[in-house]
Amino acid sequence: MRLSRPALRALASNELIGLVARVTRASDPGLEGTSGKIVDETLNTIEVRCGKKDVVLDKKSITLAIAFPEGEFEIPGREMLQRPEERLKKLWTKVK
Repeated sequence: MRLSRPALRALASNELIGLVARVTRASDPGLEGTSGKIVDETLNTIEVRCGKKDVVLDKKSITLAIAFPEGEFEIPGREMLQRPEERLKKLWTKVK
């Protein structure tokens, strides 16, 4: 799935930590609908705070709807398989 230009720009110009996300697709059906604030991100995982519980999600197996300041975009986790600092640097050069 190719990201639209607005989604690519939002992903490139925003840190994900602190944004609200919802799992729209997952290889584990029990994770679909999981939503909350992103509290941590690593190379392969995103951690979402759901109420008082933190859920660690494998980026390879999910698609997230993320509420960016520019709007909500659905982004496959495979598109985010990088360390946050590497993703911001790499994507920003594509968007310029």
